Amino acid sequence: MEIESVLQKIGLNKQESEVYLNTLKLGLAKASQIAQKTRIRRGAIYYSLKLLKERGLISEVISSGVQHFKAVSPERIIEIIKEEKENQVEAISSILPSLKNIQSTSLEQPLIEVFEGYGGFKSIFSKLLDSSPKQLRCYMSSKILSYLPHFHEQFRKRRLEKGISIRTITEKNQELDEIKKLDKKELRETRYYNNLFLENELLYYILDDAIIIIKGNDKEQIAFYIKEKNLAFLQRNVFDELWKIAKK
Repeated sequence: MEIESVLQKIGLNKQESEVYLNTLKLGLAKASQIAQKTRIRRGAIYYSLKLLKERGLISEVISSGVQHFKAVSPERIIEIIKEEKENQVEAISSILPSLKNIQSTSLEQPLIEVFEGYGGFKSIFSKLLDSSPKQLRCYMSSKILSYLPHFHEQFRKRRLEKGISIRTITEKNQELDEIKKLDKKELRETRYYNNLFLENELLYYILDDAIIIIKGNDKEQIAFYIKEKNLAFLQRNVFDELWKIAKK
């Protein structure tokens, strides 16, 4: 890689790169000598030298009463870059609370994503767990559970690894009764509300700011991720009211 192109990667433009390199070659030089070496107009040379001085890449020396310029050692460039990075991080850190405050006042646009097929199911379960909620609310039909046994087992395992608890409203049957026996061990609390799941093949999760709806049968495998705070808030409240009357 050419030296000039590398210097441009650290923020110097083409002219500044040429001025720095030729000043480095000359050792100690007047502006007129640098202009002659680079074939750049003297006015432009002074402007580039001014910018390079501000970055600490060029120093000014008065020799015999005449202004001369000297390029800093190449090793010093690395130190300058590190110092600039540190200053940038400090500057952004100082205004981070203000930036977050501005972000909080922005209008949040609803987001809807659709996932299809078994690959889509893998993606939606990963998205669900990666959101890292403290607790999930869930409606689960027995039909979809029997259709997705592998996904459900993997989900339960990964949810436990992340320490995410879950409250589930589902149907009462022998299979789900057996799963309910593991509630304490699997950070889960299960209640029954059979009338919700008549001819239903849905798995429905409620997060803090989104809902996830999964439908699975032999003909259709589809999932929806809907991110909208007000909708999620409403669904949490509805779930909590049903939870009160659901059977333990």
